[in-house]
Amino acid sequence: MKYSAIIRSPWSLGALAFYTSLTLCSLASAQDADEEIVAELEKPLWELGVGAGALMQPHYPSSSEHQTRGLALPYLVYRGEVLRIGDGQSARAVAAENSRYELSMSFAAAFDADSEGNELRRGMDDLDFIFEVGPQLVFKLGKYTYSDTSRSELQLALQARAAFSTDFGRIDHRGYVFEPMLRYRHYGLFSPQLEATVSLRPIWATRELHQYFYDVAAVDATAFRPAYQAESGYFGTGLNFSGTWHLSDKARVFGGIQTSFHYGAANRQSPLFEDDFTMGVAIGFIWNFLESERMVVRP
Repeated sequence: MKYSAIIRSPWSLGALAFYTSLTLCSLASAQDADEEIVAELEKPLWELGVGAGALMQPHYPSSSEHQTRGLALPYLVYRGEVLRIGDGQSARAVAAENSRYELSMSFAAAFDADSEGNELRRGMDDLDFIFEVGPQLVFKLGKYTYSDTSRSELQLALQARAAFSTDFGRIDHRGYVFEPMLRYRHYGLFSPQLEATVSLRPIWATRELHQYFYDVAAVDATAFRPAYQAESGYFGTGLNFSGTWHLSDKARVFGGIQTSFHYGAANRQSPLFEDDFTMGVAIGFIWNFLESERMVVRP
């Protein structure tokens, strides 16, 4: 779910892992093209490096106030039979897969926010770091090869996760999230060095998660912030774009835009709800300095 900034690889920096592509070329049906795709998909079993970036994000869903973070972290990609980390998707544990679907456990996380730095939440508890875990069923709707030798894929992922918050002293359960995602990814858009993706993610959640962001307890109520009890339902829809430019085999830069639409959200009447539309931006770079000699091909 996309409250605050979700930590999703390949950036592994808390940035937004979504790529954009809206241009299609004519299909190429030659067998040689299929062989080129297999060669391109052969990659090291693991890669290790470092990355740094900056991101600007709303304090919480629908918040009009933003925070900016800078990060420098180790970067890891692992392409195992079961455990997959990075490579343009969130960390996941694959239970079963073939050319048409993938059944796996997926993981995501979101940054905390200081309530004293937010005008509407001032005096309330801070929003803690949030992580999610749960199953996903990914339908591989299509893979395409184009006359310019670029390629793309279209996927539909049905994701259900349990959400938890933590201040790293305790862990609290925050309900459940259902998040179907339609994602289009294009490798070699306009240039062989560019990867791009666009994804659409409507989100529904149980009351516990809505409560975490939008409840106002009686003890926190003021003349400008009346008490409010949140309800379950529709959270909003994310339309997300990003791109990665490969400077070399070892170095790449990335950028992304996350847009969130909260029209029709279940708790628009909360005094903590502000904007129907919010946006976040991330930029950064990654440098891989070590990789395995073993190569693998994953569906």
